[in-house]
Amino acid sequence: MNKAPLLEGLLRYKNEENLILSMPGNKSGKAFLKDKLGEVFKDSLGDLDITEVDPLDNLHNPEGIIREAQELLAKTYKVKKAYFLVNGSSGGNLAAIFSAFNEGDEVLVERNCHKSIYNGLILRKLKVVYIDTVIDENLGIFLPPREEEILRALNKANNPKGIILTSPNYFGISSDIEDVIKKLKDIGLKVIIDSAHGAHFGFNERLPKSMAKLGDYVVVSAHKTLPSLTQGAFLLVNNNCDNVEFYLRAFMTTSPSYLIMASLDYARYYLDNYAREDYKNLIEVAENYTEKINSLNKVYIVSEKEVKSGYTIDKSRYLMIVKDGFSGHKLLDYLREKNIQSEMSFSKGVVLILSPSNTIEDFEKIYLAIKELNLNTLKNNESTMEFINSYPEKILEPYEIFNLKDREINLNEAINKISKDFIVPYPPGIPIVCPGEKITCEIIKIINEYINNGLSVIGINNNKIKVVDN
Repeated sequence: MNKAPLLEGLLRYKNEENLILSMPGNKSGKAFLKDKLGEVFKDSLGDLDITEVDPLDNLHNPEGIIREAQELLAKTYKVKKAYFLVNGSSGGNLAAIFSAFNEGDEVLVERNCHKSIYNGLILRKLKVVYIDTVIDENLGIFLPPREEEILRALNKANNPKGIILTSPNYFGISSDIEDVIKKLKDIGLKVIIDSAHGAHFGFNERLPKSMAKLGDYVVVSAHKTLPSLTQGAFLLVNNNCDNVEFYLRAFMTTSPSYLIMASLDYARYYLDNYAREDYKNLIEVAENYTEKINSLNKVYIVSEKEVKSGYTIDKSRYLMIVKDGFSGHKLLDYLREKNIQSEMSFSKGVVLILSPSNTIEDFEKIYLAIKELNLNTLKNNESTMEFINSYPEKILEPYEIFNLKDREINLNEAINKISKDFIVPYPPGIPIVCPGEKITCEIIKIINEYINNGLSVIGINNNKIKVVDN
């Protein structure tokens, strides 16, 4: 029994010497080697794991070096206040929701928001008006809502108090929402933006605009794209609501990791000193290899001209698409065999998160892997499914069904029942039914089509579904 399975598994993975094109942004410590300060930090991780002793300040009542570090962070992002988060964007999303809204408030929310947002809606007991999803069927991905989808949701609302948006999305795609956000603020709505994948935005002209100054609360995951340890994130605040600090203390541990906080300080320091030039160089190399990889005519890396008008793509990541009849999930597996770790796969491709710490050799490794790819190994037996463009009626709010009894019944017997869980088909990964919504004949037909074509549907187990027991 003398085993340490988790530690031993991590060490085995380390010994594979994979090219990390997934989170975290520190790329297994490689990004800390930018300069002497980062190098010493990386080499001293064990020594720096400490608690709130006298000279090192306290995250829950910062008066010294942590306060100074957070003030520098606010200057970097040009916001009123900024806070370190040691439990990822999730804690920031919860603190923002509780700070911005009171129980019973009505809010507009993207249907494909992060799970932590849904958790916040339930915990804060908010009424929800969902914003319609935009689908790019050519690429097989969902896109952020545009002004028209946001205003359509606004018109459905009775007395909205705010809006929660995700920008960019998981594919690194943003929509131009600056004008509509100004309109929403003018009529008194509070704006929360989950910008988890956009911590690096705005620090080079070739990157999309930063969301930092647009929302009342903007949450960014430093650990996703910057040299920060996993769980490191920032909450950026542009209003004068003092209770946000109470909620931060409520949702974060009283024993915050100094390793994570120190890495967040380094991530901000990196943005101030190196990001502009580094991202310029990264994007130049990435675009050069985009041409080389696309010329192989096996996969193609999406550029801005291939997404719908009004959208911007993050040039510091690869959205790599396979041809019709081939599988993005199998592409991820193939790259893994080549010791290239993708961030995620979807039906038609994979996402690779690049970093300024990537070398020419790293890009050459990607190129050679695609050059050696036998497309026959990626053949897809799954049928292509159409995306749903309309969603069921909401009968109860998500928080209202949370404590209601449920029962599990056969899917085909669920007509006009109220769903207790999310039902999420992959692709595209967007809930076609949310908790509290009525299940219709059309929805059951669509779910059956997904299942019969061998596609994954979260929320359906052995053709059974959980519904509210009434």
